[in-house]
Amino acid sequence: MDTYPIGLIGLENRRVVVIGGGSVAARKVSGLLDAGARVEVISPYICEKIRTLAGSGSVLMIERAYQPGDLTGAFLAIAATDDPAANHAVWEEANIANCQINVVDDPKHSTFILPAVIRRGDVTISISTGGASPALARRLREKLEPAIVPEYAELAQILAELRPDLIKEFPSEQERLIVVSRIIDSDLLRIIGQEGSAAAREYARKIISDRNDSIVEDST
Repeated sequence: MDTYPIGLIGLENRRVVVIGGGSVAARKVSGLLDAGARVEVISPYICEKIRTLAGSGSVLMIERAYQPGDLTGAFLAIAATDDPAANHAVWEEANIANCQINVVDDPKHSTFILPAVIRRGDVTISISTGGASPALARRLREKLEPAIVPEYAELAQILAELRPDLIKEFPSEQERLIVVSRIIDSDLLRIIGQEGSAAAREYARKIISDRNDSIVEDST
């Protein structure tokens, strides 16, 4: 199935409805909460994980079966029940309500699919098979996850902080890319892990300074 991969932003405080309360629904809820969504779970059965989230105030829990009108005002919906008829009814309402919908394990009745995700702070890696095999996407995530160490989160923060200075000091996009690539390919991840963020920032700024000096020397 053809897909157009995107990263959805701006879910903060958006109403998202999850129909279903089992383990699959719980995984979807966790991802939505990570994105800042305002999640409602509607299901006659609610697993312990979702109950815990509801008890902490993170999720609104409604213990009953889906009813027409439950998607009114929703930005997104996820149908994660084990009842195909109920999932199809959610799909039909979503289409009428102009609400984006994911029906679990049914990409033909979905307007978006949920990839397997690796998160390290602002670094997000999504793996998708276009709905062909979620199990394969999960397995690929498991294989890649050890290589995406936690230090990448701090690296992303450092690069974000340095970006205004890089744009100012290197007006050429090509030159900027060279410098950023040197920072990324340097020992910065090791320094973050062993010496801390302050040392890493100093090291990154030295790479920028050395490159600036090199450009000055080349032009004289």
